[in-house]
Amino acid sequence: MSIRSFLVSEIFLRPNKFLYRIFRPTPKTIRSIIHPLSSVSSFLTSPIQRVTSEKDEFGGVPGVIYHPKKNRDSRRVIVYLHGGGYCWGSSKNTHRLGLSNFARITKISIYCIEYRLAPEHPYPAALDDVQKAWNDITRRFPESEIILAGDSAGGGLSLALMMKIRDNGAKMPDASVLFSPWTDLTCSSDSYNTRASSEPMFPRVAPEDHARYYVPDKIDKSIPEISPVNGSFGGFPRTLILVGDREILLDDSRQVCDKASKDGVDVRLDIWPKMFHDWWLFGFLVPESEKCLREVARWIHLSNLDGL
Repeated sequence: MSIRSFLVSEIFLRPNKFLYRIFRPTPKTIRSIIHPLSSVSSFLTSPIQRVTSEKDEFGGVPGVIYHPKKNRDSRRVIVYLHGGGYCWGSSKNTHRLGLSNFARITKISIYCIEYRLAPEHPYPAALDDVQKAWNDITRRFPESEIILAGDSAGGGLSLALMMKIRDNGAKMPDASVLFSPWTDLTCSSDSYNTRASSEPMFPRVAPEDHARYYVPDKIDKSIPEISPVNGSFGGFPRTLILVGDREILLDDSRQVCDKASKDGVDVRLDIWPKMFHDWWLFGFLVPESEKCLREVARWIHLSNLDGL
């Protein structure tokens, strides 16, 4: 772990973990604090003159597109689902820096979907929104390679989306990239205990709270549309999963990798030593962010398209 990563982990993130445990803020409170702060910081630190952004709608669902200015790969697009426990987060603020760097490093335009958030819009609102958006984007690019990507809740939502469109006979992604995916909303994996102290970002109660906000009381949190770790991965595209070894969500990634591999998926799991949840979003503040995204870019460009 670099010195800057250590400082971000222990000085910036860990106090928030302590404060969350004390105050148990609602999603509305989290949004009112995190979204404006993220907007300011991302504006100050996003790659200058290297990426442009524009608002759009995909099948009636709002979103943001990030275009690399130079050497754009016109053969591919990335569809992105942001994290935030299904309750907060946005490609316009919390993920702006990370997605700008993602587009800059991969040279691929990123189509980010602003799905509705809980608790105002609980399950299945997010899944319905991303399915509508996916159908619209795939119609726009019938000849392109389309990569589906997401982090945390967005990573789990990506898996749920692939299960849904596979079962409905719709176009599947050509590849998938999942950053620290949240795949089990029962929050019952061993790493919730084994990584409880090393995880600097949030305590165990945070995912449990967000799961309650997202899933109505009468619905089983273990069903695959909510906890995709319990579903079938047959027919999935090649998949890259990246996770830090300090995360309480570590086993969510391990279990998906194991099950997907048994189902015949070409899946690769990269566990990053000493890294915390969603470290790649922090840009220059965390040197491992650039390294992570460059590794993702190499993996994406290993597809069959590059052998033509």
